[in-house]
Amino acid sequence: MPIEEPVKSGADELVREVAAVPAQAAALRDVLASWAGERGLPRELAEDLKLAAYEAMTNVVKHAYPDGTEDNTMTVTATHEAGTVTVTVADAGRWRDGRRPDGGRGLPIIRAFAPEASVTSTPTGTIVRLSWPCAGL
Repeated sequence: MPIEEPVKSGADELVREVAAVPAQAAALRDVLASWAGERGLPRELAEDLKLAAYEAMTNVVKHAYPDGTEDNTMTVTATHEAGTVTVTVADAGRWRDGRRPDGGRGLPIIRAFAPEASVTSTPTGTIVRLSWPCAGL
């Protein structure tokens, strides 16, 4: 299933809304990597962005829509402005509070690759916001 045309796309912004399924997350990971490369971001930063964003998207696929009744989509937005790259991954699912028996690795992985990471959960969905400084670009 190919990634749909952009919901919105500018010179330094990318917005995609896709189904919250593994194939779309993998395809969008590659779209983000290309977007980062087109902006001349350092390779290490582009790799960190790709890995952290993919982990956030994977969390949506695995956890946001547990009962399958919601419209299982995710929206990924990437911006590059004022010396900062920001990626948000948003869903309309439900955050499941509490620790998993295996401890869960998603958020620690995200925080290892993104200098700034936040998770905002509401009754109408969750937003993971990741940002990296990239002064001089």
